Amino acid sequence: MSNDGRSATLPHGDLEGRSLEPSPSIHYLVGGFRISLGDQSNTPGPRTHILNFVRGLSQIGRRTELLTASSFPMMGRFTQIRQSDYAGADGSKIWIADVVRGAAAVWCGVNVFVRTARQPAPQLIYERVAVLQTLTSFHARKGSAVRVVEANGILSRETAQDRKVLKAERIARYLERRVLRRSDIVVAVSERLCDELVEFARIDRDKVLVVPNGVDERLLDYQRSESACRVIGFVGSVVKWQNLDQLILSVARVANGASEPVRLEIIGDGAELGNLKQLVKDEGLSELVSFHGRMPQSAAFEVMTAWDVGIAGHQKSSSQSMYHSPLKLYEYAALGLSIVCTESADAESLARSGADIHMFSDTVEFEATLKELVGGARRSSGDIELSRAAVVRDHAWSTRATAVLDRAGLIPQSDKRPAR
Repeated sequence: MSNDGRSATLPHGDLEGRSLEPSPSIHYLVGGFRISLGDQSNTPGPRTHILNFVRGLSQIGRRTELLTASSFPMMGRFTQIRQSDYAGADGSKIWIADVVRGAAAVWCGVNVFVRTARQPAPQLIYERVAVLQTLTSFHARKGSAVRVVEANGILSRETAQDRKVLKAERIARYLERRVLRRSDIVVAVSERLCDELVEFARIDRDKVLVVPNGVDERLLDYQRSESACRVIGFVGSVVKWQNLDQLILSVARVANGASEPVRLEIIGDGAELGNLKQLVKDEGLSELVSFHGRMPQSAAFEVMTAWDVGIAGHQKSSSQSMYHSPLKLYEYAALGLSIVCTESADAESLARSGADIHMFSDTVEFEATLKELVGGARRSSGDIELSRAAVVRDHAWSTRATAVLDRAGLIPQSDKRPAR
């Protein structure tokens, strides 16, 4: 696959020795202007999700064409914008950004129409929801394909109320509801998001298919390494709702009473990075906390192989509940880390697969759990590798992709395995 954000056609897959029937064509539409698929992407979470899902489709013999907004003429500049660039921006600047978004959305729609008008109709159009975007509406063959929309949150609300980088919330909300209502299938990353989508868009619950994040089996290729101290790590967007300031202070308290050295490593970029660095300096914690910033994914995984514990403190934001599917949980589990996280269906599912999951509800419980993990014996390499293999087996992206195609009626009955 092209790794620079351009549209790409994926081959039928890499299943050795398996004869594949001619596969349906799938068009995957990515409307987010900032989303690029290159190694230096400023949106590593969406990038990872998209590439892994499309790779999962390839593994089960499905040919996919990616049409990303950032690949269209004059759109590449948006991929250089970081979350922190609009932190604290005044209202007028955000209004201007909304106008630019609207014009760019129309431009992207025209590009989708022109490109798809020259192609045979796909059997499935898969659109990843984006703010102020409705790319499937411009698809020249939309009337003859199954329309699937993937929702990772209520984006109009999150962008306006949590990130505070959207003023035209009413227009964005209208378009988001329109995309959801016009689809044949809505893919939600969690049951809780399913509930919110049903209420938000007033759609039938039977229309929603819950498909959580998954595991890239290639993570098993990364060999675990052991550090001279206990390493606690976080990877992801460095934003306020991750509560990383409290993480730093909690780790400092735990490290003070630990029987061996402790270190905290943070991988990622975001609006709060400068504030966190100042906090570390003010508290005299420079020897305890390391900031790696934004890293290429492969480099980040290499660093993470030496971690003992991965942190995922996701909390609810403008929603009534935490409805996301934290991708980092799956990455931590596939790399063999012990995981300390807030409660979620993903964490419970990974625990059933053998991942070492420890859920917490408040700071006291969080610190007690960390103290127990850094003060106890290390897990054996045998146990770690068994859990890694089980996580990959149960949560592979090819399984997630199969679920979507099955709901869309694109898995022949002869290809379905009998239930055990």
